[in-house]
Amino acid sequence: MPDNIQSKTVAEKIAIANQVYANYPLFHLVLTDIDRCHYSPKIKGKDDPDCLLLVGNTGSGKTTILETYLESYPRKDTDDGSIVPVMYTLIPPPASVKGLVTNMLEKLGDPLYEKGSTIVQTIRLYRLLNECKVELIILDEFHHFIDRESKKVLVTLCDWLKSLIVNTKIPVVLFGMPISENILKVDNWQLSRRFNYRHNLVPFPQDEAGLNLFRGFLREIEGQLPLLGKSNLAGKSLSERIYYATDGTIGHVMTLIRKGATYAIEHDSSCIDLDILHATYWKYLKHEKLFKKTDPFLEDKFDMEASYAQDRESTENQSYSNKKKKKKKSVSDINKMLTT
Repeated sequence: MPDNIQSKTVAEKIAIANQVYANYPLFHLVLTDIDRCHYSPKIKGKDDPDCLLLVGNTGSGKTTILETYLESYPRKDTDDGSIVPVMYTLIPPPASVKGLVTNMLEKLGDPLYEKGSTIVQTIRLYRLLNECKVELIILDEFHHFIDRESKKVLVTLCDWLKSLIVNTKIPVVLFGMPISENILKVDNWQLSRRFNYRHNLVPFPQDEAGLNLFRGFLREIEGQLPLLGKSNLAGKSLSERIYYATDGTIGHVMTLIRKGATYAIEHDSSCIDLDILHATYWKYLKHEKLFKKTDPFLEDKFDMEASYAQDRESTENQSYSNKKKKKKKSVSDINKMLTT
């Protein structure tokens, strides 16, 4: 619990609750490898820099990693121009070389970012990358390199990206959905071989060791919550319920806890209890589930094996035969709880 929490206003406590963060070991590894790519030009000299591909489903933590890294390398505007140590941009859909280079020029402050042919724009981009002292390029939504209709990899974009790395010697980090891995297959070996670091942000492992790691994560999070009482989130009962409800996915876990803490603060509750978790789950997470699932905050029995639903398609038709222990609250009861 943060110091002097009793002297904080409700608004200050809610702000603290929505900023809690725990270091997941995989996050630390990814951030370390991004650093290795970032500084690889100083080690490799004239050789091509090391690059990294990070993939993960929605809620896996890609945004947290991105924001954490960007905070360490802020843009600086000087009298001589802008210094952009780390340049970040989205790959626009439908993806094209013209669209990507236009986005990058805009990010670097080119007033004529839309003007000129792709070749002319690319020449300007190379010049601006040098003038802005860009050390690392982060491109998000890499899966847009796959055409949505034909499902084919956009080879022209891959060739352009390879040329960018070769000509500028600036390392590139790519963020995308898991399908992004298909882009760096053997057919694109000239691009693929430059991405020496690859990570997949999967949920916490589906074994006892993974659950122990998960409990440590919950324990660290609870220690930051501005609540006077103990919620015991890392205890066996609650930790398994939270794992089951979220599939061990970081984004869903943080939504559940942050929203639950916000409700507790607003209603002067000393901790996050089962009723709060139940209401928060129904309001913020239940709609994310494409398959039937027992509400673990109402039921005493639920299938922990079902919490390992990392592949939604394979679990969509899975049956759950848990016997109800108590009457479920109606949707109106849930809405009333969240609005009173």
